[in-house]
Amino acid sequence: MPEQPTVKCPSCESDIRAADESGLVDGLRQHLYEKHGMEMPPERVRENVAAQLRNFDGYNARPISGA
Repeated sequence: MPEQPTVKCPSCESDIRAADESGLVDGLRQHLYEKHGMEMPPERVRENVAAQLRNFDGYNARPISGA
């Protein structure tokens, strides 16, 4: 059975797991909101997830904080 895709929260390095990329986007967005009080547009979170899945440092590719 293949392992679930995983991304890291750019704020706290927590692992977020889901069955597919869409689930990772939803999971990371929910985590950012619940744990860090950050509301991020889905497109920004999707960019971060895509970058991490392609072995880029998603945080440095385009900071999720908007800074």
